[in-house]
Formats: sequence, C-alpha cells, structure tokens
Amino acid sequence: MTDTSQPPLWSDPTAPVGRRWLTPWTLVMMGMFGAYYAVAQIVLPEQAEQITDSDSAKVALTAWATGLAAVVTFVVTITVGVVSDRTTHRRGRRYPWVVGGVMVMALGTMAQGWADEPWLVVACWSVVAVGYASGGSAILAIVPDDVPVNQRAYVSAFYAMAMCLGPLLLIAAAVAVAGDLRVQYGVVAALCLLMALPFALRAKSVRLPVSERPEPQRLGQVLRSLVAPLRHADFTWAWLGRFGIQLSNALAQMYLFFYLKDYVEVDDPDTAVLILTVLYAVSGTLAAIPAGRLSDRTMRRKRMVVISSVLQGAAGLILAFIPNMPAAAVGAIVLGAGYGVYAAVDQALITQVLPDAHDRGKDLGIIGVANILPYVLAAALGGVVINLWGYPTLYVLVLVTGLLAAAAVQPIRAVR
Repeated sequence: MTDTSQPPLWSDPTAPVGRRWLTPWTLVMMGMFGAYYAVAQIVLPEQAEQITDSDSAKVALTAWATGLAAVVTFVVTITVGVVSDRTTHRRGRRYPWVVGGVMVMALGTMAQGWADEPWLVVACWSVVAVGYASGGSAILAIVPDDVPVNQRAYVSAFYAMAMCLGPLLLIAAAVAVAGDLRVQYGVVAALCLLMALPFALRAKSVRLPVSERPEPQRLGQVLRSLVAPLRHADFTWAWLGRFGIQLSNALAQMYLFFYLKDYVEVDDPDTAVLILTVLYAVSGTLAAIPAGRLSDRTMRRKRMVVISSVLQGAAGLILAFIPNMPAAAVGAIVLGAGYGVYAAVDQALITQVLPDAHDRGKDLGIIGVANILPYVLAAALGGVVINLWGYPTLYVLVLVTGLLAAAAVQPIRAVR
C-alpha cells in the first residue's frame, strides 16, 4: 500500500499516502463494518424474532449473541495485535490478518443463515466476531505504520466514512433481498469479500525484517505488557474517552430495530432502519472529511472530540423524548454528524499517544478493547434497561455516556 523505500518501521512515516493507499484501505473497512452492522441491525434481529416466541426472548437472544461475540472480539483483538507486531509477511505485518479475518468473517456470516437454534445463532455470530476482530485490529494498526502524523485525521476521516457508508450499502442490500434469511446472509458475505478484493490484490506496507522481529514473549510477559501502556496517563485517558463515546453510540444503535418496531410502532422496521442508516451515513460522511482536514491543519484534536460527544448526547435526547419517525430521522442526522467528527479525529488522537512504535498493534488492540467492551455492556445493560424502564431511559444514557467521554479527553497533555 505504500512505498517500501519510506523510513524504517520504528520511525513515524514522512511520505504522504494517496489514492492507491486510501482506496483499498477504505473499501475493506466498508465491507467489514457493513457486514457486521447489517447483520447486527437487520438480519440478526429478524432471525431472533423467527426462532423465539416472545419479545423478551428475542431481546435476550440478541443480547447473548452480541455480548458473547464482544467477549470473543476482546480476546482476538489483543491476540492479533500482539502477533501482528511480530509478523514478517512480505506484504506487511498486518496484511495476512486483514485478509484472513475477512475470509473467516464471510464464512461465519454464510453459516449463520443455516442456524435454526438459539445456540447456533450465538456460535456463528461468535465466528463472525473472530474475523471482524482480526481484520479490524490489523487494518487500523496500518495507519501509524504508513501514515505521517499530519495526515492521520484526514485518513481517519475515511475510516469514519467506511463506518457510515459500509453499513448503509450492506443494510440496503439485506433489505432488498428480505424474506429469506439464507439469501440475506449470503449476499452480505459476498459483498464483504468483494469489497476486500482491492486490498487483497494491491495492498503493500512496510515489511518487518526477520532480523528486527521482537523476541517471542512468555504468557506472563504478554499479560504484563497489556497493562504497561495504561501506566501512561495520556494513553489511559484516551482509552476512557474511546470507551465512553463507543458506549454512547452502541446504546443509540444496538436496539434501534426493536425501538422502531415496539416503541415508535412503525409498520416496516426494516425500511425504517434503512432510512435512518442513510441519514446517519450521509451526515457522518459529510462531517468527517472537513473535521479531519481542520484537525490536521490546526492539530487540535480534543475540541473536536468534545463537539462529537455533545452531538451524540443530543441525538439520544431526541430519541428518548420524541418517539416518532421524523424525530428519529433528526436524531440519526445528529448522531451521524457526531460520530463522523469523532471517528475522524479520535483515531488520529489515539495514534499520537501510543507509548512504543514496536508495539503499535498490541497497543491499538488495547484501544480496540474500548471499542468492544461498550458493546458487551450495551448488550447487557440495554436489555435490562429496556425491560425494566423502557426506551426513554436507554436513550438518556446515550447523553450521559457521551458527556463522560468528552470529559475524559481533557486531561490528555500530548495532544491539544
């Protein structure tokens, strides 16, 4: 993906990346994010409804599937981070973990179409999570390997675009073939593979020479190394900020299908989710690129994270207290703008607080835990809150967690 004549792997890159780097990198993420969220927001809830016999059972199955998958993702994200830091593949140390992850993810998605028991749904979704965690962990670790510091927010804006447009495209595809779960899962898996092809065929990053590969570590050393970055205050605050904003976003989106069906009482929740996803994606994409460019030009990251957190919180209030489709549309636009700004800027901020260039993959894997744990918590917490207090309380929590995320990034010193 980048010229192998650039500086050594342990130095910050200086050569800017261009379209030949950005296009395959963005497309593979669009496929992974799109497949994961199309299933999580549309196909999995439909499957849960078909194989359970009550509202509480379908919410419980969704929570179990999402929660266990998040635990699997937690383990795989860190493992792949540690191992990819030591991978000497000729096309870059992250390459095999991205390509292999996409393949596992697609196979798990196709298998899920044949799952007709709750335990099979949970098992297959966990396989999908293995691939998603492997590919997602490795693809983000490429950024500090290949991208100069003053271009990282711009590049991360394409991450935000992938997060917005990928789910839109694949949710649209899933809705277009609605009616047969196996066809829906098959289409999603095929598109995930197709969008990864440019990366699989063209990607090339800086190779880790065998002579520079870090020594293998014993289990105790690995476990201690997982805690070591948290001794750096900036890294810890960045982790907490990521956790808060992801929890806010997870609470806003995880039970959206059921919110629209059971609380707003729309006639066609599939189409309603698609409409809101379109608005979210367009809003997020339009916000991400300018936010990334502005952040790179001024090198001010924290202020933009605060803006994104407040926007997500405002979206939560709209969904909590105005339960109709027009208000949900406004909420989706505000939520998308907030997440677009966040994803563009916070990813760049994270790469600037990594303690050691030798362990970028591992350290970003630890940051990745802050992407995963919120979905474990949101799956469990959301199900409990909905069943005990209802949807308004769930969406008030979107505001609370968003504001906590904004507060968490303020003590960071290395980034303005």
